[in-house]
Amino acid sequence: MGEGPRESSNAWAGLAGVGVLALAIGCCAALPLAVAIAGSVAIGTVLGVAAGAVALIVLVSLVVVRVRRRSACKAPAPRHGDQSAVAKKRSAP
Repeated sequence: MGEGPRESSNAWAGLAGVGVLALAIGCCAALPLAVAIAGSVAIGTVLGVAAGAVALIVLVSLVVVRVRRRSACKAPAPRHGDQSAVAKKRSAP
């Protein structure tokens, strides 16, 4: 009967050891994992915004190029000092 309390205290010591181990794993593994996840979300956000900005710049550039090409094909702008273009404007009704 003398061994009853010893076995009970060993069980509690084993359970406390498991609890300490779980706490150590939680602190030493979960915290870096949470930081890594937060960092990847932040990097993903930055990369997403950068990709959106690049796409917007490309889209605006394409629109500007198309508008310039269309306006250039319709009527050439008179050159500075080109008297023939000025004379045609004056003689037009």
